[in-house]
Amino acid sequence: MMRSLCSLALILGTVGLAGTAAGQAAAPDYAAGKMVYGKWCAPCHDPGVIHPATNALGAKYKGVKAGVILDWTDLPAPTVKYWVRTGISVMPHFRKTEISDAELDALAAYLSRNTPSQ
Repeated sequence: MMRSLCSLALILGTVGLAGTAAGQAAAPDYAAGKMVYGKWCAPCHDPGVIHPATNALGAKYKGVKAGVILDWTDLPAPTVKYWVRTGISVMPHFRKTEISDAELDALAAYLSRNTPSQ
């Protein structure tokens, strides 16, 4: 009898936890976008003086906006996609053979994660 009560309590506890977890929205997973960023963007855009795009953006915005794009809060996903495909200033464009559309979607989601929804 005691074993049955313990089993029932375990089952009910598990159902209760599952019900709570199912009711909550899952946090977005940015791992794929972070990997694309690490491969293609980090060499120029990571924080630090050895990264040319970070230095260029810092000089351009003169402290009004961070030079590190990872810190931006006004970088919508469509803008990321446009800049990646067309390039901007000295940044080259990236072809679909380099960054696939799926990878670009993941990258755009990752870089726009700090930007409030419009």
